[in-house]
Amino acid sequence: HYTEPDDAIYRNIVMAGMGFEDAESGEGLYMKTTDEMMEEFSYLGARAQEIVVDNTNYIASLIDGDIRPVPAGKFPPKIEGAKETLRKTCMERAHAQYGDPLPKDIEDRLDIELNSIINNGYAVMYIIAQKLVTKSLADGYLVGSRGSVGSSLAAFMSDITEVNSLAPHYLCPDDKYIEWHEDYSCGVDLPDKICPKCGKPLTKQGFNIPFET
Repeated sequence: HYTEPDDAIYRNIVMAGMGFEDAESGEGLYMKTTDEMMEEFSYLGARAQEIVVDNTNYIASLIDGDIRPVPAGKFPPKIEGAKETLRKTCMERAHAQYGDPLPKDIEDRLDIELNSIINNGYAVMYIIAQKLVTKSLADGYLVGSRGSVGSSLAAFMSDITEVNSLAPHYLCPDDKYIEWHEDYSCGVDLPDKICPKCGKPLTKQGFNIPFET
């Protein structure tokens, strides 16, 4: 069940968590050496060598080729239409937030990310994450993300993360006026400003996080 004798405690924890009342009785289920196995079967007397060593090697000799407990390759889960769903979800939110057509900087980055995610088979992972986050938020549990997903504009546009990884900028949610300020490290640090087109307060966006991880 495990490799080293000291690993028994981990199996006990897992078994206890699953509700087994005899969880503490799993000592001694580690990978034993030949000498240890011979000692375990010493009650067989002269037949111990035959049972422990000879017969097991004989059975192994009857099996042709390599046997893999787990097949080679990757086996991600499958959700029908995951690629199309991810791209459609991201583009719809991007257009709602930044207008249609998108500013070229935003369109280029989103295209690069989506192509990388989809072509490498990770669209289904994003869809699963999006479903988990949506369900968790609906049930009142706050969710955070990190790593390459946390730095992904596609994750922001698909509602996996609240972190907008674009460069710092002002954005008017009404008329989509945008003004970049890459001299700032974080959009929330921008001073208050009024939209020059409609006169309403501009929102402050962007945390300047690259996706190329």
